[in-house]
Amino acid sequence: MDIDMFLEIIRMQRHDFLNHIQVISGFLQLNKTEQARHYINEAVMQINRFGEYIHLRPPEVAAALLGARNKAAKYGVEIDLQIGGNPELCLVPGKDLGLSLQEVMGKALSGFLPEVRDRNLRVGFMDEPGKFICRLGFPISAYSKELDQSIEAVNQNMSAWGGRVVLSETKGLCEVLFYLPAKEAG
Repeated sequence: MDIDMFLEIIRMQRHDFLNHIQVISGFLQLNKTEQARHYINEAVMQINRFGEYIHLRPPEVAAALLGARNKAAKYGVEIDLQIGGNPELCLVPGKDLGLSLQEVMGKALSGFLPEVRDRNLRVGFMDEPGKFICRLGFPISAYSKELDQSIEAVNQNMSAWGGRVVLSETKGLCEVLFYLPAKEAG
């Protein structure tokens, strides 16, 4: 993963943290303690959401998601992360999975042009018997041809591990599905 990307993530977190402190300070200076309390609760929820990313394993998957979160903020896109499975149980090495996720999420996010109304990228991890599934969902209006090329390259990489990556379109939604083998229970 890219050190410049990590430095950018740290810069954004620092900026967000300082902004939170300034807003809370402003409310307190104006004797608006109830607004300060409400804002603190919102800030804590944001920090907890960030914690969901940094606690993921393997670390390369966490890094890919943090990079995507950073890029999504620049595009005004929210990432809805649903962790119903453990990426660490996937047979694909963390480095390969992280790079593949980074590639596909980056291309998906670059399709969010200003005219795209639904500004959500849904990312879900699920375990099924013998399988690990990663699902990326976004509005069809954010689809771009460059995504096809990325999926093709990533699919070749994942097939070396017995996995596959497919793109499906239904009811105004694009989904990129990573079907990957799980590690054998030992």
